[in-house]
Amino acid sequence: MPPLIYGILRERVLSPGKVAADRAVMEEVLAHLARGGCEVRFLAAEELPAAPPQAAGVLHMAQGPESLERLTQWEKRGLRLLNPPAAVLACYRRHLFPILARRGFDCPDTRFFSVEEARSRWPQEFPGPGWLKRAEVHATGPGDVVRVASAQEALEVLADFSRRGIDHLIWQEHVPGEEVKFYAVGPGRFSQAFAAATGSPIGEPGLSTVQDLAVRAGRLVGLAVFGGDVILNPRRGPVLIDLNDWPSFSRCRTAAAQEIAHYVQELWQL
Repeated sequence: MPPLIYGILRERVLSPGKVAADRAVMEEVLAHLARGGCEVRFLAAEELPAAPPQAAGVLHMAQGPESLERLTQWEKRGLRLLNPPAAVLACYRRHLFPILARRGFDCPDTRFFSVEEARSRWPQEFPGPGWLKRAEVHATGPGDVVRVASAQEALEVLADFSRRGIDHLIWQEHVPGEEVKFYAVGPGRFSQAFAAATGSPIGEPGLSTVQDLAVRAGRLVGLAVFGGDVILNPRRGPVLIDLNDWPSFSRCRTAAAQEIAHYVQELWQL
């Protein structure tokens, strides 16, 4: 019988405006695997069964805590998963930046707060102009990552967070420079980087610097399929501002899907 591979799409609530793009990259990966002799099926992250499926492995984009807990139990029972649930959880902002800082990565000054703590302290102890971001997964809407210039602006954002049920956040300093989005399959197998403002591929010397940073960050966290954001600051060099498990690879989907499939075939000897 051909090896069976499941693909799990990201939870719809965590895929705002990108449901089709997220599905497209997973579909392309599974299509490559099917042409290579695998049987492929889909599962919804919101409806994972308690018992792991009988499969050669699972490729997943899930990010919610309930899904990750279920996948962790599957992993403990011997099912192969890409990416590992622990690596996805490490990308939650409240976890990510302490991990990176301990290993010497240059990241923005980042501080974690509950919304209530910030609302009580910031009128007198505002950290300063910067970015307010929800503390767990990436942005699920335009109000989840907001640049603020003053305590008053910050308090307005906190009120909005509270209305929407966001309980925790990070404050992060603003780092000036060119923002670059990178995509990787690895470690070190495939990487591409693009200017966030234009979508154009970046060239040297920035490309090699970003690629090296991406490989080191992915290896540290344990990700094999990932992306992220870097600021190229003229004084500091590359500053890592985000790391994301399994993005939609919107700027390089076809090439990335093929590389992901080849990586899985080699890793799992399919």
